Amino acid sequence: MSLMSHMAWQQWLKARWAALAAREQRGVLLAATVSGAALVWFVALAPALHSLKTVAAQRAALSADIDRMQALQARAKALQAKPALVAQESLHALQTAATKLGAAVSLQVIGEQATLTVKKLSALQLGQWLAPQTGPGLSPTEAHLKRDTGSVEPVWSGTLIYRLPVTATP
Repeated sequence: MSLMSHMAWQQWLKARWAALAAREQRGVLLAATVSGAALVWFVALAPALHSLKTVAAQRAALSADIDRMQALQARAKALQAKPALVAQESLHALQTAATKLGAAVSLQVIGEQATLTVKKLSALQLGQWLAPQTGPGLSPTEAHLKRDTGSVEPVWSGTLIYRLPVTATP
């Protein structure tokens, strides 16, 4: 917009304003003030007040997230600090843990791979088996489990495949 047209626009507005009665001028000023106040409220103040109201809940949620992550970090460090099992110890740990579960499981070892087949194992037993503190101490490299829907209590069937540590040859 050129300077000339800008000046023409200002002159037209001044002429239009002067043509209005005093009552109409007050009405236009009141409408402009209310519109400006509403604009300031909806654009600047309302979002800021909403942020202030929700900051405490967000801070508590973030603090809980940090606590969970620190607990996971401590658990990971504890697992990393555990000495690595040699192949024979790993196999023995798997066999011992499998015999505790009874007839619901069978263990087959071929080379460096152990396959545990589970049939109708309860969710509690499966959870205890997979927990590093109570299970064999190894994590499966593959899990192919399916929930049996025919029973009232949740039971699982399938296979867990473990990779045994390689024994270093001197």
